[in-house]
Amino acid sequence: MFRNALKVAVLAAVFAVPAKAAQSASGGVEVSANAGLVSDYRFRGISFTEENLALQGGVDASLALSDNLSLFAGTGASTGNSDTIGAAEVDLYGGLAGTSGLANWQVGVLGYFYPDASGIDFYEFHGEFGMDFGPMSAAAGLFYAPEQSNLGGDDSVYVYTSLASAVPNTPITLRASVGYEDGGLWNGKWDWSLGAVAVFRQFTLGATYVDTNKSAPYLTDSGKSRKAGDATILFSISTSF
Repeated sequence: MFRNALKVAVLAAVFAVPAKAAQSASGGVEVSANAGLVSDYRFRGISFTEENLALQGGVDASLALSDNLSLFAGTGASTGNSDTIGAAEVDLYGGLAGTSGLANWQVGVLGYFYPDASGIDFYEFHGEFGMDFGPMSAAAGLFYAPEQSNLGGDDSVYVYTSLASAVPNTPITLRASVGYEDGGLWNGKWDWSLGAVAVFRQFTLGATYVDTNKSAPYLTDSGKSRKAGDATILFSISTSF
């Protein structure tokens, strides 16, 4: 992820559908994996693939500490673009998650690594609180990246809220989100999305409208100027195992 896409000029959390956990032989540890294809890798509304396809996937593990408290850790990866984040992004994360009645929460730390690029690796802390209301769920959260050299010597804050609602008697879930980012990564950036996902057997299909209030121009190989923050319809297909 770029410390400042406007400065770099050519410009997740990695797309992932919650995976179905599988009990491991070690007992108590649940392991799951996911893989998918997206029409454009958007990180908080900004394209990291110049509006081109990206292959993505990840592996997650959790360890129950009690009936309502668990540790989690995982890794995710996405193909990138040579003019933006390099060939790939690799994420590592871990933390603590819990539930209490209709409420759920999690806190953790994430690291973003770009093996084919230099000077853009960084890490941030994450906290989220959510509530379930029958077929509906709501969440609000915060990502905080402390001052780092790859953030231009500044810190960065991203706050967001999201809503989801299952459509009764259908495999469809509607989703919406709004986020605001300020600091070393972006100054005063808003992003928002509205879409739906549908589960068919082992596959999850998605279509989401994504937009921002920022422009991050870059030049394509054809010389045509495009904006990494422009509105788009993001299509996705994924599976979990």
